[in-house]
Amino acid sequence: MRIDDVTKFFGNAAKACNAIGTSQSNFTKWKKLNGGIVPAQHAVSFVIASNGELRLGLEDYSLSKTQDQAA
Repeated sequence: MRIDDVTKFFGNAAKACNAIGTSQSNFTKWKKLNGGIVPAQHAVSFVIASNGELRLGLEDYSLSKTQDQAA
């Protein structure tokens, strides 16, 4: 899930952050550190807050080796 899609859906970063109870500083961190991708645990929250209108976008996430072993 891309930050731009979340911002577009909710109208702005402040409204998006309020929807899931996170800070706007997280948006800034995600843009810088994650290449504009919302971390998976927060992406799930955005899916719920949007009543399923936003999609997780599994192509944005890859399984690490440890996640593969745990599955």
